[in-house]
Amino acid sequence: MTNAFTIHLWTRTTTHSITYPAIASNKNWNGGEIRDYTARDNYGHSRSSGQGPGWAIALQPNGAWAWNIGDGEKRLDYQPTPERQRINDGLWHLLAFSVDPTTRQARLYYDGQQVALYSLTDLQANYDAPYLTTESPAEIEDFHCAAKVRTNDEVSNLYQQRNQRAAASYPVHTPHTPLRVLAWNIWNGGREDGSDTGVERVIECIRTSGADLIAMQETYGSGPRIADALGYHLYLRSSNLSVISRYPALEHHDHFKPFNLGGVTLELGPAQQLKLFSLWIHYLPDFCNDVQQEGITATQLVAAEGETRAAEIREILRQLQPHLAADIPLIVAGDFNSPSHLDWIETANPLHCNLTVEWPVSKSMAEAGFLDAYRLAHPDPIAYPGHTWTPRNPQSWQDRIDYIYYMGKGLRCQSAAVHNLHPTQWPSDHAAVLASFDLL
Repeated sequence: MTNAFTIHLWTRTTTHSITYPAIASNKNWNGGEIRDYTARDNYGHSRSSGQGPGWAIALQPNGAWAWNIGDGEKRLDYQPTPERQRINDGLWHLLAFSVDPTTRQARLYYDGQQVALYSLTDLQANYDAPYLTTESPAEIEDFHCAAKVRTNDEVSNLYQQRNQRAAASYPVHTPHTPLRVLAWNIWNGGREDGSDTGVERVIECIRTSGADLIAMQETYGSGPRIADALGYHLYLRSSNLSVISRYPALEHHDHFKPFNLGGVTLELGPAQQLKLFSLWIHYLPDFCNDVQQEGITATQLVAAEGETRAAEIREILRQLQPHLAADIPLIVAGDFNSPSHLDWIETANPLHCNLTVEWPVSKSMAEAGFLDAYRLAHPDPIAYPGHTWTPRNPQSWQDRIDYIYYMGKGLRCQSAAVHNLHPTQWPSDHAAVLASFDLL
């Protein structure tokens, strides 16, 4: 198994290159071909050698740095933007990352500040090939590989010792102000309306919402660009799931499957923490078609959920038990792909094919002690249906399938709303849910 390690180096360059050259690497990074690997699980150009075992720090054509790690079969990439993380400006910059094989996570740093936390649970522990010296497009000083995971404070101190000024400070949540949490499936990385146009619209929608924390689904490689545009921290659990946060992540939680559940403990300020999980569970059965079948019964609809979503949420809740019992406030938010029993009540039958359905996913969340932020803020499902599926096709079946669930001492929902408007076009097939919380 790979041992824990931290790489840090100072680099300076004015180079512009379209070849994604390695600044430092322990694999033959420059031997790979340049490819567009944009797909449903990634975004952008890089070298094919990124799949190979080992790591690389490289220079992007846009002047920002890039980080890669691979195990011989799979790869992870971090490609931030030059607006926030440029390195070819002729100034010295501190780049660092740590790998912790015990917690299966990598922390990434730019100029002494943690900018991202990546889950490594999708990779095999095969990153420590012998160090390979490469011809770098940049000056490098103080390259060091420490056989341990350095703390945020240690990396910050490395920056301050050489630069004679402190690294950028981490944001602190102001007491007595609302904490805004957004749950949003952005639809294929937000790129359905164009790789640039669609992602920019996603950024605009998040910025307009004022969200401090975003539980995101279908991230698909757009996470670094979105986080940088907001000046936020990125936690990536899988190609699908991420948490984009104004506040840094202390640690990640790798329960259940990477594609379905990912969580972090966030540091909102001194002695103030919050756990946020981004969730996506199975899209089948297709309840939108099922509920409209002639003669369908509530019993049949509930039974159809059993093998996929109902089974998944039961196992997820079982694995979340240690967090449910802790004193730290907990939010589980995302795309549950299933309606709510709080909506399909008898008085709302006219909206729901004259059916009253005890949908098992929402029932399981309620029985575990979670509160549904939107329905708590808007108890009447007739006056406030809260539909999140789908604003892109008003002629299709409309329902509420995206949720922000919460529990814990000191966490109180102040308000909640559905967001589905953009001046040009809403960029996703899902509406977003925004909830504002008081931290008591």
